[in-house]
Amino acid sequence: MIKKIVRWFFILTSLTGLTLAGMCADVQLRYIKRLRLASDQDARASTAIILGASVKASGQPSDALRDRLLVGSTLYKEGHVRQILITGDDGAYHAKEIESMHNFLLKQGIPKEAILADPHGYRTYESCKRAANVYQIKDAIIITQRFHIARALYLCESFGIQSIGVTSDLTNYQRIVYFWARDLAASIKAWSDVHIIPPQSPIKTLLMQK
Repeated sequence: MIKKIVRWFFILTSLTGLTLAGMCADVQLRYIKRLRLASDQDARASTAIILGASVKASGQPSDALRDRLLVGSTLYKEGHVRQILITGDDGAYHAKEIESMHNFLLKQGIPKEAILADPHGYRTYESCKRAANVYQIKDAIIITQRFHIARALYLCESFGIQSIGVTSDLTNYQRIVYFWARDLAASIKAWSDVHIIPPQSPIKTLLMQK
């Protein structure tokens, strides 16, 4: 009896592990051919979507966020995109990412009228969903680091945005192993969000708390 229980436990555990690995692989590999380096010149779209990241205590963008903004600025100046959508936290959850991103782009010489700002992109799923449904974006260059970009592409494509991913790894980041591990786990959640149970909007959660 005990041997049978152990055997079934092993089988179920193995099947669960294979299922989760398959979900993660689908997210990470499905659009891998659409990845581009920041130095590549063939990426063009109507809009560059710059995904938010943490902000320093001084209000300046973190290293990762700064690099995303620099790549986005370059793509705009070189005529690869016509506008930039910055999407992130407006301060309701962690930090005022949007304010920091907007100020940085202006200092880079990006015209104010070329910048769209989504203050409710509290997570990647929501950023992609709102880019499609609120801002009516049909095609885009998604800008973020390599560890994050496959998941971002997967989510934006799930909302009908024809996407190209441009990596913004301009710096050697601390805790990069942690970031990769966290994003691989988040890839499983992203697959579930798309195919099983869509998550509740963070905006609704905030309204319920007020």
